[in-house]
Amino acid sequence: MLVPKASVILAAAGAGRRFYEKENPSRPEADEERVTKAFVPLAGRPVLAHTLERFAQVRAVAEVIVAVPADRVAWAGRTFGDALSSGAALRFVAGGEDRTASVAQALRASDATTELVAIHDAVRPLIRPSVIGEAFRVAMEHGAAVVGRPVDQTIKYVLDGCRAAGTVPRHGLWMAQTPQVFRREIIVRAYERREELVGGVTDDAQLVEAIGQTVMMVCGDAANLKITTPEDLRLCEALLAAGWPFGEK
Repeated sequence: MLVPKASVILAAAGAGRRFYEKENPSRPEADEERVTKAFVPLAGRPVLAHTLERFAQVRAVAEVIVAVPADRVAWAGRTFGDALSSGAALRFVAGGEDRTASVAQALRASDATTELVAIHDAVRPLIRPSVIGEAFRVAMEHGAAVVGRPVDQTIKYVLDGCRAAGTVPRHGLWMAQTPQVFRREIIVRAYERREELVGGVTDDAQLVEAIGQTVMMVCGDAANLKITTPEDLRLCEALLAAGWPFGEK
């Protein structure tokens, strides 16, 4: 069976304000002093290097396009090169004013001949290659696939900042992660119509759902953390020190 080719978009253009404010709430770093979270060291290497390594292990990946702050494009190219260890192409593009705009710019820069487009948070460095491969398979079959996990904790609906107003039934609820993978024609059409969606956009699957496309869920795991705070970074370091991915190649 022919293996479909995939373009991978890594969103790495965020300012990381929550990360730095949590790290030092008494003196949040000035914008010019910030380092993009994807470039923060994790077990001796940038977070992004770990994420790239995971996707390099997936045979279907033909290219990776990383959206970074505009002033980091040249630096990132020099630092990470132009190819992954697998030989897949690696390129850096300037991100936009928000995540959706950054993904749109990377999508325009991607190879129009690949069948699949996978969109992943660059600061989720512990995604299992086997989960990526399964998301590719499901997306090729059904058009759209999102990695996530069923909600396994009690969820409260809260008013006024801290007043519990009820317990939300968790049956059927999932926490969405990334990658989110789509057949190319579907995600291109969804992004062309993104201005029609009223309200905020929190993930790419939301745009795809808005055009009537069925989205399938693929089970990930708790290690697929998004590094938002310094605690998340330390958890990733602890998992790597403990031997993650625990025997999986």
